[in-house]
Formats: sequence, C-alpha cells, structure tokens
Amino acid sequence: MITPAIGTQELYKQLQTLIDTDIPVFIHGSPGIGKSYIVNDIAKQNDLEIIDVRLSQLDAIDLRGIPTISNEQTKWMPPIFLPSDENSKGILFLDELNSAPLSVQAAIYQLVLDRKIGEYSMPKGWRIVCAGNKIDDKGIVFKLPSPLINRMVHIVLEAKYEDFKIWAIKNEIHPFIIGFLGFRPDLLSTEVPSSSETNPAFCTPRAWSMLSNIVKSISDIKTINPIIYGSVGYGAGIEFISFVKVYKTLPDIDAILKGESDIVPNEPSALYALCAAIIEKYKETTQAVNLFEYCNKLPVEFNVMLIKDLIIKDEDIAELEAFDSWMEQYGQYII
Repeated sequence: MITPAIGTQELYKQLQTLIDTDIPVFIHGSPGIGKSYIVNDIAKQNDLEIIDVRLSQLDAIDLRGIPTISNEQTKWMPPIFLPSDENSKGILFLDELNSAPLSVQAAIYQLVLDRKIGEYSMPKGWRIVCAGNKIDDKGIVFKLPSPLINRMVHIVLEAKYEDFKIWAIKNEIHPFIIGFLGFRPDLLSTEVPSSSETNPAFCTPRAWSMLSNIVKSISDIKTINPIIYGSVGYGAGIEFISFVKVYKTLPDIDAILKGESDIVPNEPSALYALCAAIIEKYKETTQAVNLFEYCNKLPVEFNVMLIKDLIIKDEDIAELEAFDSWMEQYGQYII
C-alpha cells in the first residue's frame, strides 16, 4: 500500500507535532521540493538552532569521532558540528540519510535510538529530523536498515501548486512563473530524466525559484532561452516561453487597479497570466475596492482565485465592506 503524500503546508503542522513530542522523523521527497527550506524555516519559527549535516558526504568516523588516548584508555572525540551545550535547543537535520554509505547509516542508528554516538550524548533540547530522496528519483539511494526505519516517523512530501503559490506570492516569485504554473500546475515538479536524455534539467519548485531570480534580472526574456531550457527542461521551457508571450496581450494592469478598465481576456492562459500580473502589481488596500468590482467581470473560478491570492498578499482586505459583500456571493466557493 502506498503512503499518501502531503504538501508543504501540512508538513509544517506534522513537523511541529513531532518536534513538540521529540519523535525523530524522516521526510521522503524528490529533489528540489523544499525539504531543507521547511526544516530551516520551522527551526526559525520555534527559535531553535539548526545544524544541517549532509550525510552522503561523511564517513562513519566523521560521526563517531577520532580516537585519542587519555589515561591509557581510548577516547572518541566527537565532531565539532554536533551540539554540545547542554542548555541549547535546536534541530539536528540529517539530510541525504538514505544516500549515505551503510556504515554511516549504522552510526546514525545509535544516534536516533539512544541520542548517543560513541561517547557523545546529544543535549535534551535537541530534536532529530532526517530527510532524503525517494528511491524512484533515480539518485544514489540505499534502502535503510529495518531497525533504523522503525525508530522514526516517515512522511512523504509532494510538491503541490497551491502550497507553492502561497510561498511564491509571499516571496515575490516572478508573476510569469506563478501565472504559468497556475495554467500548468503539473509542471511544478516533473520526473527526473533518464540518463539517455541530452538535457538533464527537470522541473522542481527550486528550479522555478532559481529561474524567477534570473528572469527578474533581465529585460528581454528572449535572450535567455538556453538558460530556461537548462533550468526546467526543454519541454517545460518551450511551454513557458510561449506562455510569456501571452503577457503582451494583457489589458493595462495599472488601469484595472485604478478602476479605469474592465477589459477581460478570453483565453484561460491569459486569465492565469492576468491574475498573476494583478497580484504582482497590487500595492495597497485602496486598490482592492476596484478589484472587487473588476472581479465580477471574471469567470467565477478566476474571480475566486484572484481574491484568495489577494488575501495571501494583503490580509487587511478582509476588513473591507466590499469583501463582506463578495463573501456573501462567492464564499461558497472558498475551500
């Protein structure tokens, strides 16, 4: 039976419970979908230190420590990256666990089981979070030993567009990308290409975020086609470039925000582009009143999508009378 995958918003909730109860967890997920980002972010939210250890780059002795002689006895000196302050609190993030050599996995078993490794004991205020790629992601992955598997809660993370869009709006991802992925959410994350493919690039939230930074830095997207293909793959890149051309057909966004235009595109791709462009240019609550009027001219699904995205960017619109009137008419479509 396949374990149901969860999105990033749900992962935050589940991780918080496991941190509160001090239960080790293993997050399974494809490359580039935000595992490391979420663990670092939840540490920040809880005011916890974080130590990020990439286990695939270590040998067992790097964890156990170097043996030294003290009082005619062998003593193992623990590595400096493990927490030592008994009064400290944090997350020990053991990334790439299932890509680590079996000897490293065996060493980690003692740390997860007893919170010890060799002569080292982890402070009580620290929590263990592990992560790694899924076996079918075509990376270097080893099956974990059964005793280690049974000492952790296992959660499968999946890239979901609605979760990504919330993060993207808050982090000012380029509207080209938000709009395109609204139109083609299946391209948020794609399978790793086979080794025979000429272009090894593939779609992930990390790849789209990287491409966003690049697009923001240039004035003419036509000059970076090879970079686009090299970021998200050729097929997705071709579709993205075609989608960007739709933006040239959009009505004046500033005029819409000022309440001076009621032009509405007909094509779904243009409507996705329009909503992303409006959210990107929206600056203040006074513009929201005009948007509520404009939304009435949009198809219902785009009307609701635009207002939901607007709330992510500006929660204050929920205090407007126009929002109350909108909720009376469209509240039934809010999930």
